[in-house]
Amino acid sequence: MKQLITVALAVLTVSASVLCGCGSKDSSSSQTSDSSQAESSAASAETTQPVTDSQVQATGGKIHINDNALGDIWITELEGVPVNKLSADGFTADESFKYYSENGQPASNEGVDVSSFSGDIDWAKVKESGIDFAMIRIGGRGYGDEGGLYTDDKAAENLQGAQEAGIKIGAYFYSQATTNAEAEEEAEYAKEILGDVKLDYPLAFDWEIVKDDNARTDGVTSTQATECAVAFCEKVKSYGYIPMVYSPSREFYFKFDLSRLKDYELWLVQYANKPDFYYQFSMWQYTESGHVDGIDGNVDLNISFKNTADYAK
Repeated sequence: MKQLITVALAVLTVSASVLCGCGSKDSSSSQTSDSSQAESSAASAETTQPVTDSQVQATGGKIHINDNALGDIWITELEGVPVNKLSADGFTADESFKYYSENGQPASNEGVDVSSFSGDIDWAKVKESGIDFAMIRIGGRGYGDEGGLYTDDKAAENLQGAQEAGIKIGAYFYSQATTNAEAEEEAEYAKEILGDVKLDYPLAFDWEIVKDDNARTDGVTSTQATECAVAFCEKVKSYGYIPMVYSPSREFYFKFDLSRLKDYELWLVQYANKPDFYYQFSMWQYTESGHVDGIDGNVDLNISFKNTADYAK
C-alpha cells in the first residue's frame, strides 16, 4: 500500500496550527469545565479560513499539489482510493449558491451546516431560499485536558425545525478524540442525542486541528487520527447511520490515511471557486460566508453530490 511522502507529513507538523471547520465556532453551555478554552479557540476560529489547494495533477502515480503554504510538492497516489471524477466544467454559481450539473442536468443539492452559533433559525424561510438539506451539529468534545462531552444547545430544535420545514437532515459531531475508545464514546453519545430521529444524510466525524496551545489533540499522530475516524465511523455504521468524515483538503492529504477511510463518505472543506481535491468526495463545504434567508449572519454553504436515494442504496 502506497503512503504519503515523509516530507509532506513533516511539513504538516509545522502547519498543524491551522484551524478550520464547522464545529469549532461555538461551545455549548452544556460543556464541562474546559468550556472557557473552547470559547477562546472558537473566537479565533470565526476568522480562520481553511487552506485550499490548487492545480492538482496526477502523473505516473504521483499527485502534484500547488499548496499556498507548502508550495509546489508531489505526493504519492494512494492505492485503491477512488479518485474525483467531477468535471470542472459542471460547476456554476449565482449570487446565492454554487451548483453542479452533468450532461446539462442538475446533479447536486444545496445545503447548510449549522450549530448553536447560528442562533434562532427560521427553517421555513431557509427552505424557501432553496436549501435542500442541513448538516446539524448535535454535540462535541471540549478542547482541554478533561475533554468533556456536550450536547449542542440547538440540536433538538434544529433537527425538528429542519424536518418540519421539509429539509432533509444529516448531523455532525465535533470530535477532539485522542483514542479509539474516545471516538467510540463520541459515536455512542451522538446516538443518545439523536434518539429516534431518522437522518436522511450521513452522521459526520468532525475532527479538527485546533489553533490552541492547550488543545488536547496537539500530540495526536496521523495514524491515531485516522484510527479515531475509523472507530467513530464503524460505531455509527453499526447503529444504522451512514458514516462520513469531515476535513479540509490539506488534512485529507496529510493528516488522514485515506486508504483507511475509502469505505466512508468524505465531506471536503475547500473554500474555492471549484474543488480540485484529487480523491472522491460526496459533499463540499465551499464557504463559511454564505447568506441564507432565515439565518442571521454568515452561514456555511455546501453542495451534496448524493441525495437520499443514493444513500438508501
